[in-house]
Amino acid sequence: MEKVRFRVKPFYNPPHLLVKQAVTIMLYAWLTGWNKRAFLRWAMQLQNLLHAGAGAEQICCFGVNPHVVWEMTGECNLKCVHCHAFGGEATYKELTTEEGKALIDQIATLGIRTFVFTGGEPLLRKDLFELIAYARSKRFTVFIATNGTLITKEVAKLLRRYKVGVVIGLDGMNPEVHDSIRGVEGAYDAVITGIENCVAENLYLHLNIVASKRNFDEIERIIDYGSEIGVYSYFIYNFVPLGRGEEIQDYALGREDFKALLDLILNKQREVRAIIIPVAAPEYWAYALQRRGIHNSRLIRFLGRFVGGCLADKGMMYIKPNGDVWACPFIPVRMGNVREEGLDKVRERLRGNKFEHGENASRCDDCEYQRVCGGCKARMMIDNLTYICPVHDISE
Repeated sequence: MEKVRFRVKPFYNPPHLLVKQAVTIMLYAWLTGWNKRAFLRWAMQLQNLLHAGAGAEQICCFGVNPHVVWEMTGECNLKCVHCHAFGGEATYKELTTEEGKALIDQIATLGIRTFVFTGGEPLLRKDLFELIAYARSKRFTVFIATNGTLITKEVAKLLRRYKVGVVIGLDGMNPEVHDSIRGVEGAYDAVITGIENCVAENLYLHLNIVASKRNFDEIERIIDYGSEIGVYSYFIYNFVPLGRGEEIQDYALGREDFKALLDLILNKQREVRAIIIPVAAPEYWAYALQRRGIHNSRLIRFLGRFVGGCLADKGMMYIKPNGDVWACPFIPVRMGNVREEGLDKVRERLRGNKFEHGENASRCDDCEYQRVCGGCKARMMIDNLTYICPVHDISE
């Protein structure tokens, strides 16, 4: 990889992007029926607001468009049953520290401002904070996606020093449920300690919840716990049986459970002072519009400028430990490699890619809500998974 000297633009440049971001979040609040007082309490946390939306052009499935996620190692101290990455051992031929810095340099030239370090467990990689410091020197807004069990008081202080947003996976408030999903006894106690250390340092705190049949009854309890401790945002993943998750396909939500999940997210969004974004469920946006009785094509096209649905065909880059680039962590299709070519070329290849997901895709193209949804490309590609759409019954 060729090393490039560049720094990303500050959040206020260009000014019209800030205007678009303000319109986006107000449209989101209107669409979901977010309680005005709760929304204002969330929006008034300006430091967190700027962190959450750095460079954002749209809200999509998987968060802001654009952003980059680097799965920097396969090594992990847990054995999560749903892990798409087979976390456990360090992955063969992982990018070196210098290659990681070159990767950060490349991404800085693309107009992307949000950079996420993940794994495996990124805190097991010894050069993590060196790479975080390098990304911050390029003015990236940085997040770390972690299982939370290794966040000691000292680690939390380091994260505070580098102004890192912390994304922590929590799959149950019942220790038995969380530990059974995470594959290690004591994982619940350890993650709660890690969360408390983040709260003590007043870090940007985000919770990831993987919604499956195993923990469906825990989801609302987790959201309520997050509200109590001041969580700023949530991702609620619709479980996709990929990687290690292929062994527990029966955990995947059925039709009624999926609709119940979307209803739960919409209902909780109205009351909590944190933003809730579904992942692997871009149908959420279409479902919200349908529930409001919105069918006007011009209004839907207008909303599509701010709410983008599936992010996989819009240029998201999920970078594997060996440098392979995927469009989504749940679409195991190699679209390029950072060791072999520039990311600008890979990104153009990703945009608009249909990923050969068949008949369901063509039906999505005919849907009135296509501009704000587009269907979940990852779920469409899993041959033995019945594709569920809460708006149209396209699985029959």
